[in-house]
Amino acid sequence: MRWLAAAVMAVVALSSIPWRKGFGEAQPFAAASARGTLIVAVPSRPAPTLNVGRVDHFARAPEGFAAALAEELGRRAGLPVTLVLAGSDDARDAVRLGRADVAIAGLAFGADTSLAFAPTAYTTGRGMALVLRHGAVRGWRDLAGRSICASRGNPFADDAARRAHANVQRYDRPLDALLAFQAGECTALVDDEYVIRKLLRQPDWAYYRSLPDTLAPARAFIATRGGDVASAMFIERIVNDWRRQRWLATVREDQATQLAFDMFNAQNDLYCH
Repeated sequence: MRWLAAAVMAVVALSSIPWRKGFGEAQPFAAASARGTLIVAVPSRPAPTLNVGRVDHFARAPEGFAAALAEELGRRAGLPVTLVLAGSDDARDAVRLGRADVAIAGLAFGADTSLAFAPTAYTTGRGMALVLRHGAVRGWRDLAGRSICASRGNPFADDAARRAHANVQRYDRPLDALLAFQAGECTALVDDEYVIRKLLRQPDWAYYRSLPDTLAPARAFIATRGGDVASAMFIERIVNDWRRQRWLATVREDQATQLAFDMFNAQNDLYCH
């Protein structure tokens, strides 16, 4: 696979550098240290996230998972974090042009000399799909040609679409995807396994069941500016720490808990319209 070959080459290139004092002569995030803040480009969601019904899609807030990673990266670097809201393409440009130090925006690993990627993906875990408990869908093949509800940036949606030969109907917020699925707009819902399991514990979700087998996340990588090897190596070490310590799983579970709580409130009409 191309991404694997590129990642191996990146690891070899980074590991072949003779580091002194941890990162040699270069300092990770030198520009950010001089500025006094680490600027991180992350995806956005409509804000406030608690509105149900009519949503102002022009008011935006940082996507929770990426924002949590950005804050922890800044903490490990000893720098306060400033978030810049940007989609994948804009996040790439922000880093290339120096408007951001780091992009955590679902970027695939690529041979782009204007960016330096930490070779270890920050997307982890498994996804699951929900369908009606007594519906016609009994397995993945029954979803062929049908629609799957998922939020934009959902890392499990692409694997689900390939496996089922289904179409993904994307929503701006994870809450919108859940509400749309319950309203019958899609045949299945795909989300993190933590989300699915927490939903199935709620009485209103007793009419649904999960499909067998789990889904792999699309691999996404943290990027910094091309040539900034010290920062890329620092990020690589941090991402490996996150994975080894299961910190990423903790963040995913926290996000799932919040989403399940939001859905419970939405179903019980506890939010302002």
